[in-house]
Amino acid sequence: MKDSLFSVPVKVRYYDTDLSRAVYFTNYIKWFDSIALPDFTDALGIDWRSLLEQNLDAVIAHVSFDYKAPCYLDDVVDIHITDVDLGNTSMTIYGSLYKDGTLVAEGKMVYVIVDYTTRRPVPIPGFFKEKMEAHIRTKKEG
Repeated sequence: MKDSLFSVPVKVRYYDTDLSRAVYFTNYIKWFDSIALPDFTDALGIDWRSLLEQNLDAVIAHVSFDYKAPCYLDDVVDIHITDVDLGNTSMTIYGSLYKDGTLVAEGKMVYVIVDYTTRRPVPIPGFFKEKMEAHIRTKKEG
């Protein structure tokens, strides 16, 4: 996908499905969350462990997904991060999930950076913002 900032394929396993034999809806969210943090950040050279060592963490403040089509056992779902909005203490990560080129779900997750001890919001670290903004700029210009 040309507009993708980052993508990862996921093969649907038996435990991802429910009694209807389709992927249970929360698994789309789980997959998206697992590539947003830390797979995407790792690819940008952002070591999530170094943030944890600084007592920083990201908590999910909001999730919104629209489901378009089902996926089934052994399907391959391509999960794409399509955009990122960086705020002062939060970031919104947008994404789309495709099966064989067909959109199956799309949505967003809002993460808030918090001090792990106080659980209060703190500014997104400068190096994190710089690497993220540079990657987004490169992908959108290229």
